[in-house]
Amino acid sequence: MSDIKCPYCKQEQEVCHDDGFGYEEDVLHEIECCRCEKRFIFTTSISYYYSSQRADCLNGSPHKFSPTHTFPKAFTRMDCEWCGTSRELTEDERIELKIPTKKSYMDSLKGGEA
Repeated sequence: MSDIKCPYCKQEQEVCHDDGFGYEEDVLHEIECCRCEKRFIFTTSISYYYSSQRADCLNGSPHKFSPTHTFPKAFTRMDCEWCGTSRELTEDERIELKIPTKKSYMDSLKGGEA
């Protein structure tokens, strides 16, 4: 997929964005066509696209918490799948998921020192 077409010969062009070239809005950027070698200008426009999803927990339902996929596992947190709220594991969740405490993990690192 090309970025732009030459206004003279319609050759598709790739804009080399090294060092951020061509990204700044409201600026006339100058480029040379790779086919006809004529110089021309272009401007950059940035578009934003939004998407929505339900977050029932923001409307009275309980959060839908799931454990994060974290390494080491001792640093696992619970994140709400709907709204992104994050919290520490409860002791019951830690036991159920067989996740060590941060302290026991850190102690295991100290025990490995010679």
